Amino acid sequence: MPPELLALVAHHCHRINAYLARAQHLQTLHGDDMRQWQRLVLYALTDALAHNHLLVGTLAAHLQRQNLDADLLRRYLQSPDPDRYITREAVQHLDGLTGAVPEEAAEPTWTGVGRRIARDDG
Repeated sequence: MPPELLALVAHHCHRINAYLARAQHLQTLHGDDMRQWQRLVLYALTDALAHNHLLVGTLAAHLQRQNLDADLLRRYLQSPDPDRYITREAVQHLDGLTGAVPEEAAEPTWTGVGRRIARDDG
């Protein structure tokens, strides 16, 4: 297993868990203010969802680059549409993890994040 992929999973799972814990903790902070609680819980949950989506897409992009059979990839993703997950950001994130040189003049944000994950945790 490539160490950068293990680092990717660990990094995003840590972030996802932190956002989910925050969502749970908000009840004790804002349990008496329904509007504030709803707003903050939804922020935390959608942030967790965004990390999960990026993680899944980055792993799927890796499998796609490894020439995994398209039907098998759809089965792993439990989706008929892998592009739902393999976004531009996910590909940029994978490029950063694998040390690819971006085509853009300025390095995309998720490429830089991927490089840091691979460097610090990989």
